[in-house]
Amino acid sequence: MQSKQPTIYDVAKLAQVSPATVSRVLNQPSMVAPDKKARILSAIEILQFVPKADAVAFARQQFKKIGVVAPFFTETSFMERLKGIASVLTGQHYELVIYAVQSIEDLQGYIDMLIGSKRVDGLILLCLSLSDAMVTKLKNSGLPVCFVETDVQGFDSVVIKNIEGGSLVAEFLFANGYRIPGFVGEASRRPYAAHSTEERLGGYASYFASKGISLKMEHVWTGDNVAKASNAGIMKILDRPNRPDCLFASSDTLAIRILKCAVQLGITVPDELGVVGFDDIEMAEFVNLTTVNQSLEESGVLAAETILWRIKEPGKPPKKNTIELTLHQRNSTEIL
Repeated sequence: MQSKQPTIYDVAKLAQVSPATVSRVLNQPSMVAPDKKARILSAIEILQFVPKADAVAFARQQFKKIGVVAPFFTETSFMERLKGIASVLTGQHYELVIYAVQSIEDLQGYIDMLIGSKRVDGLILLCLSLSDAMVTKLKNSGLPVCFVETDVQGFDSVVIKNIEGGSLVAEFLFANGYRIPGFVGEASRRPYAAHSTEERLGGYASYFASKGISLKMEHVWTGDNVAKASNAGIMKILDRPNRPDCLFASSDTLAIRILKCAVQLGITVPDELGVVGFDDIEMAEFVNLTTVNQSLEESGVLAAETILWRIKEPGKPPKKNTIELTLHQRNSTEIL
């Protein structure tokens, strides 16, 4: 006779908590105290508990689930990548489940919950930097995982060469006659975020340094990518006699704000100021922005294809996909 499937009440009894608390761990893990959450996750693993909704979906054999975890502040690039992910999963009978991370507790809670509840068949992590403990948990779980923009040993990945991207921009600007570089970027102050901005800045500064040109600190701003803060930072760089003759922004959103601030200050682009962004979002073409194309949608496609491949081929060595970066010149920089 087949044994009875464990229920949420069985988990609650073993963990010595209420069923409501178990439900919160499965749906809002950051809302549960760490000690209670640990007991619940342990009970889930011991009982091999599968949430009812997931059990029904599995029994139907119609839809499986791929989870996507991403920092909330990367919304523009997230949507482009999500479009690529969805284009692959559509028609493959996989449901896409999105988890937006706004704190390290969120990230830890999602990983614990997804491993413990087995509610997804694969996981795509966008622009996230995990602690060694989190990486170890994922490795031990056997859950198929693909990182995007982060190269983690032992896992599949879609890698963006951010340092080379910054160097590519600097080389282009130098070749086009710019000699006083500046930089505007979204600082990765959150401990769970990939350090894309810092890597792009590093490549940018290193190239100019190789040409004997230093990037002055008063020509650099990094901070929160919100309009009020970034506009103030851009204005501080531009509203001075010794302003830079070019600005590289770590994203197109920030580059577009630079264009707006330049107009307000009466600075002509590209005659007095060259501007280069990063991402090549749809709006970049509309505003004639020179930018680095990192194939956001293609990276989403590759991530989705890789995770589906990993589900079918669990024993294969990790696959590393590298996105080629290309610079698209438009009217925000001098055309020589």
